[in-house]
Amino acid sequence: MIHVCYGLYDKTGHYSKFTGTSILSMFENTKEKVTVHIFHDDTLTDVNRQRFQAVAEKYNQTIKFYNFDKICPEKIKYLCEKLDNVFESRFSIGTFYRLMIDKNFFGDDVSKIIYLDSDTVINLDIARLWEFSMKRYPIAAVPELYASQRYMLIDKFLINSGKVSIPDYFCAGVIVINLEKLEDDFFYKGIQWLADNPECNCFDQDILNNFFFRTYRKLPPEFNSFVEIEKRLSDGTILEKIYHYAGSVALGFDMKNPYDKLFFSYFIKSPWFDLELIENFYKIIKKIYIECQDLRINFSARFSGKERAFFVTSDNVDTIKGIFMVKDSEEFIVAYSSKDLEKLISAIQKSRGKKIFFIMANYNFVKEKLIDAGFVEKVDFLNAEVFLSDKHGYKLPTYTILKFL
Repeated sequence: MIHVCYGLYDKTGHYSKFTGTSILSMFENTKEKVTVHIFHDDTLTDVNRQRFQAVAEKYNQTIKFYNFDKICPEKIKYLCEKLDNVFESRFSIGTFYRLMIDKNFFGDDVSKIIYLDSDTVINLDIARLWEFSMKRYPIAAVPELYASQRYMLIDKFLINSGKVSIPDYFCAGVIVINLEKLEDDFFYKGIQWLADNPECNCFDQDILNNFFFRTYRKLPPEFNSFVEIEKRLSDGTILEKIYHYAGSVALGFDMKNPYDKLFFSYFIKSPWFDLELIENFYKIIKKIYIECQDLRINFSARFSGKERAFFVTSDNVDTIKGIFMVKDSEEFIVAYSSKDLEKLISAIQKSRGKKIFFIMANYNFVKEKLIDAGFVEKVDFLNAEVFLSDKHGYKLPTYTILKFL
């Protein structure tokens, strides 16, 4: 029997479909018997629980549920006390569930378990990962150098501080855990260490790296392949891998993209692909349409009687001039560095009420500075990207849509 676990926190009720799709993809490709252990809290709805059970029954496999709010409330309390910002971070509390694993959950016959992030597609037989011997190792994982091809190794405190070398830092989205080598107080030690090192921004992953970077077993890259990197660097050939859809640009609705298509090839077989999903999709598309119409109306009203002006990064000059058919008479400021913000602020002050500036340079940063200077968004300036599409190299952010289906 192969044992696999997932951590699930589903505040909106829409995230379970990712966990369910990952589980279904694993069942599709695995011949042996698998028991999936879902670590969750009270956010797991009865409907989603029934859907998980339906997936297991379809493939004659087993799913067990563990409500951590009830099983280990003392650990949840300790986590919230030590990390009072845990619910405000980009990570949910569910990411810490892998640290709460206790060998007593599973019985004496289970000596190891595979942990998988919910945003994975298991496009291989999971038995290949299960077969790795763990006798000498506390955990096994893929070095992030292999998983993300260096692209996601920036701003890692453990690396920048010199404690962990780049080749040794691993990704915690797919790990094999040796239950026999887990210390009883590992969770408490880990959370205390994170509380003492607030510079760490990868939470559970940094905890695991801090304790195990010297002793973990390094797995081949096919067991944790980042889709965002695959989309950038590979030729799109789908292989027998665990594909990790980490990041907001990793998954979308582009059916010409083999990685988006791979996810949906499994998703459509799940109980989450139903009439309710189609209804939600219609509501979202309708909302987008209304927002686009409102944008046109508001733009027309706010732009009335004003001239256009542009603030653009140096690498976008020719592109923006071509797309917006910029005239020689229109003001055009090229941003070579953050110092050029002073030019922009001065230009808006001089022309306030007469011009509206199209910003095409680190918009969120520029917006913050302009608001601080007393200017009004959509009156004095606006985000030029809202007028661009995939025709101009700007893809529709469809992952946001998928999250709410």
